[in-house]
Amino acid sequence: MAYAFTPETGSGYFRMRFFKDPNLLILLAVVMFAVTGGSLVGPILPEMMQLKGATSRNIGLALSAYTFAAMVATPLLGPVADRYGRKTVIIPSLVLFGIGGLLITFTRSFWLVLVWRGLQGIGVGGLMNTAVAAIGDMYREPDRSRAMGYRVTVQGLTNATVPFVSGTIATIAWFLPFYIHSAAILLAIFAAFALREPAKPAREGNYMGRALRAIANPRAVWLFFSNFMGFVLLYGIVVYMPILVVRQFGLTTAHSGFAITVAAGISALVASQAGALSSRFPEEARVLWGFSCCGASHLLTGFAPNYPFLLLFMGIWGLGFGVLMPTLNAAAAGLVSSELRAGVLSVFTLLIYLGQTLSPPFFALFVSEAAVRGAFFAGAALSLVPLLFAAWKGGRRLLAG
Repeated sequence: MAYAFTPETGSGYFRMRFFKDPNLLILLAVVMFAVTGGSLVGPILPEMMQLKGATSRNIGLALSAYTFAAMVATPLLGPVADRYGRKTVIIPSLVLFGIGGLLITFTRSFWLVLVWRGLQGIGVGGLMNTAVAAIGDMYREPDRSRAMGYRVTVQGLTNATVPFVSGTIATIAWFLPFYIHSAAILLAIFAAFALREPAKPAREGNYMGRALRAIANPRAVWLFFSNFMGFVLLYGIVVYMPILVVRQFGLTTAHSGFAITVAAGISALVASQAGALSSRFPEEARVLWGFSCCGASHLLTGFAPNYPFLLLFMGIWGLGFGVLMPTLNAAAAGLVSSELRAGVLSVFTLLIYLGQTLSPPFFALFVSEAAVRGAFFAGAALSLVPLLFAAWKGGRRLLAG
């Protein structure tokens, strides 16, 4: 059962069905738009290389400019959401995200595209983090894990459909997929009237000090680090797998979009079982499984002889990421009470964008104009760091128990 708050009183009542809650449905729609900022763009990067000033070595900046702006905006907007409410941040962020996407459709310079991608990044800095905080407000454990699982499922289904649609549309013109982002403006108008949120609890003193103590907690450090590494590895796939498909397999952006669809679809199916998995396996075991699959996917993709094998290896990625993300999100949302949640989660989300920002230039060190497979071997080696960290933490927990 789910625990939801009535906006009028701040008291709680139980719902048997998550998806009858209109607030949750709006927040899931917000999540859908937030994740398209990367999933829509990844498959069309090869087509965007026709822009003036774009090369195979700098094309990843179309993602990094977006994630860097989000990384800067997120910790600034998190405390604003705690102080003035989730809705106050979500509505203007949706508008900014949609306007940025619309401006890209009129742009033919790669460097100006980066400016508008930065504008979108500022918008998304107020979307994902605030939506996760709002969902955390609405549910208690174990329903929080289930709700986060549904969030990751919706996120995965979006990632499963949007890359294929985007890649297919981009075969006509590279900029057409960005019209999808402009629809965020319509969601903003609807949410301005329909979204309701819990009454804010009374604020206690020394907000910043309490938030910093929560972030410095060893368990929080582990969760935040794991989150960061998960998205470093993800963007190694998002940026360089499409180039592998188009440049070395001789296929189209529609094929690269479908490969992301396979990974995201399996991730969504696995994430839908987050509640059941959380009741059977400890956090450390789930994180260990997640990074094992992600590392194996990178390694095998580096050896992929053809497209069918690549699809299989993307499925392995989905098996890991679908366990990893609900685990980390639910645990992070439960670290603090609602009056600190958006601020603390802003650091958690900042590390997502930091990972996404650093990932393309890091993996670019291992590729050349002729070959990209080195990026996947680097990803496999890098995955050992969080994997061993999770194994060490799990071992300590067993010894302590």
